[in-house]
Amino acid sequence: MAAATALVLGSALLHAGWNLAVKRSGDQLVAMWGANALGGLLLAPLLLVIGAPAADAVPYLLGSAIVHVAYSLLLTRAYAATDLSVAYPVARDISPLLTALGGAVLLDDPLNGTGYAGVALVTIGLIGLGLTAGRRRGLGWAVATGVAITSYTLIDAAGVRAGEESLRYVIGLMATSGALLTTVVFAARGGRLMAAARRAGWPGLIGAGLASLAAYALVLAAIRLAAVGHVAGLREASVVFGAIGGWVILHEPLGARRTTGASVVAAGLIVLVVSGFG
Repeated sequence: MAAATALVLGSALLHAGWNLAVKRSGDQLVAMWGANALGGLLLAPLLLVIGAPAADAVPYLLGSAIVHVAYSLLLTRAYAATDLSVAYPVARDISPLLTALGGAVLLDDPLNGTGYAGVALVTIGLIGLGLTAGRRRGLGWAVATGVAITSYTLIDAAGVRAGEESLRYVIGLMATSGALLTTVVFAARGGRLMAAARRAGWPGLIGAGLASLAAYALVLAAIRLAAVGHVAGLREASVVFGAIGGWVILHEPLGARRTTGASVVAAGLIVLVVSGFG
């Protein structure tokens, strides 16, 4: 359990970092494309060396790739409509609880009582972080993003367990979803896509893409070691990192409500960690 916890917390830091980069970008659709497509596309040739994902995992991979594209487009709309420190926690607030319940029902992967209490605390804290007075714009997009997060997490949990490995799966997944997302973004931008990418800065886009892939690879590795609900709850440490980043780097207001929400999330994370060693 200690290994799973360390993997997820490392993932959370990377995840908050690339989301911060997307929010800072002047062209969020291109930045989201870079974060969610380039890493997988660049590393896809590695599959020629290490082998393709297991055949049993491929149906899950294909389904998840479609959901990942929807997630990228929904999150872009949420970021265009409201602050990072609002959209990010709301996008994730329903995911821990839904994922924990879905893991128990669909994957026979229940938590203990303390674990569910930790997930509930995380969810309450995330709601407090996101529902800041006067910041209701974009919440519908953020909630839809949260449903997509729950969906792909459960699909991928089943996929990495069916294939009994996570590295080939995550590279194949990100390459497939990256190709689909590239098609969608190219349809929207046409020949302007490459020019927009140059303006955004290729090194930053590639860095965000690799950080996104690494973050999710760590999550899928952890899912093979611990209950999916436990991992989904711990992953929300990224929201605390994101709120701090929004305050320090983007100069978004923090305030008493967001500070309280972040503190409740942190308390829930501590309970989750303790539950894993109970």
